[in-house]
Amino acid sequence: MKSISKQKLTKLILKTLKFKTELQLIKVNRKNYDSWDSLAHLEIIFLLEKNFKNKYSINKLNKISNGKDLMKILNENFR
Repeated sequence: MKSISKQKLTKLILKTLKFKTELQLIKVNRKNYDSWDSLAHLEIIFLLEKNFKNKYSINKLNKISNGKDLMKILNENFR
């Protein structure tokens, strides 16, 4: 059982990246958005691993380069 809902986790990620809507998150690219720096990326990874009680490989974490990738991970874990 998940310790948090998808909606709450999404809100935490939006707050970390300073977005107001999920649509903004979906459209963002990590390389072109200053607020998605290495610290924000680590915060997002921490949120995912803490709430899914799962460790992700470095390769998978490095592949999260845009909002679509991030939403894909959220959707995979909230099936």
